[in-house]
Amino acid sequence: MGGLEDMDDLAAKKKDMQEQEIADIIKMLDSKTENGVSRIKVNVSEGQQEGTVSTQYHHGRCDVGSPWAQGTVRNFGC
Repeated sequence: MGGLEDMDDLAAKKKDMQEQEIADIIKMLDSKTENGVSRIKVNVSEGQQEGTVSTQYHHGRCDVGSPWAQGTVRNFGC
């Protein structure tokens, strides 16, 4: 019976770790939004060390209403 109890303990620990990881992600996202970040895109990378976070800024909304955003660019390719 000891083997089954050990497996139950391992499963419970794994579930606790997964729940903690989810809580950590939610905490990180909440922190970003509380600091004024209005758009978040999350990419999971196999090439990055586990437990690290990289932030990349993109100011893509600055072109709202521009010819590029409206599809009316003239002299494209010049």
